[in-house]
Amino acid sequence: MKLSKAIGTVLLCCLLLLGTALALVTGLLRFFVLNPHFYQAFVPSASYCSELRARIGENLDHVAILYGLEEGVLTEVVTDADIRSYTGALIDSLFDDATTDTLTLPSFPKEAFSDYLRAHTAYSEQAISDFSEDCAASVNDDLAAINLSLLVSGFSRLRSSRLALLSPVLLLASLALIGVLIAMTATVHSESPRTGAVAIFGGLFLGISTVFVPVMVFWLFDYIGRLNLAVSAFRTILVGILSTALYGCLAVLGMLLGISFILLVIACAFAAKGKKPKTKKVR
Repeated sequence: MKLSKAIGTVLLCCLLLLGTALALVTGLLRFFVLNPHFYQAFVPSASYCSELRARIGENLDHVAILYGLEEGVLTEVVTDADIRSYTGALIDSLFDDATTDTLTLPSFPKEAFSDYLRAHTAYSEQAISDFSEDCAASVNDDLAAINLSLLVSGFSRLRSSRLALLSPVLLLASLALIGVLIAMTATVHSESPRTGAVAIFGGLFLGISTVFVPVMVFWLFDYIGRLNLAVSAFRTILVGILSTALYGCLAVLGMLLGISFILLVIACAFAAKGKKPKTKKVR
């Protein structure tokens, strides 16, 4: 390989690395980190609902004792459907354009509490109404800590950042750049397409690794699990949102990294196979 071609290949690989990394960062930001539908679908998992129900149930026991019920009976009244509905409404409020400094919290549904007391006691409708109000107020007090300025301002600043606003344009531009660089690399190595394939898949692999490694380090050191927050409903919600974003990005990056690595190994194998040793002719 000529020196000029080698230098050009290195430059193209470096540009391909940068283009791939930019496409991944903007794509993950657009379709995962700043996508409320993604959080609504994956945050309220079974473990999330179970943990949040336990946090909510701690104060509901005081209401249960006040109305002559046993401790723990109201914990099961809070269903997974209620938690999913509340979490979905909370995420919608968090990603609302009107949310900048303060967060308007949705009210937790109280119908299940009144239905439970009506089915298990002979209390009057006024007592049932008071009971459901007290239960809903207890749950809302537990969840009121979500109105934390750090979380609200963090999401607000991220949504209004220049990178987030320009992410669709940057994503399309970086994808177009990747296509052009792949075509240029293939043209440079038109006489040796196997070498060109190694350069192309190598650049893609390095670009994906550039984004994958920091995310992987963030997961390995468990920075989310080490948040200095007391055990509470707020911590459950915050950890659920952050973990969903982290695992979603990690899954996509891991899949792309695996595919690019396999393609790179195949390209290297074909390139090595194509270089047959020259044999001297025997006169």
